[in-house]
Amino acid sequence: MAKLPIGYVLAGAAMMLAFSPGARKTMRKFAVKGTEAVLNLTEQAKDTVEGLRK
Repeated sequence: MAKLPIGYVLAGAAMMLAFSPGARKTMRKFAVKGTEAVLNLTEQAKDTVEGLRK
């Protein structure tokens, strides 16, 4: 089995996102969920720090 250089893998992923509406839709869903998770974690961290200060 031949190993592909990372450049070919990234180029293939970029082409798939450029030409596939389904891939873009899926990627958008993951981006939204990831952003939501990061925002929730930062909110929890702020609440924890505020609780420690009191």
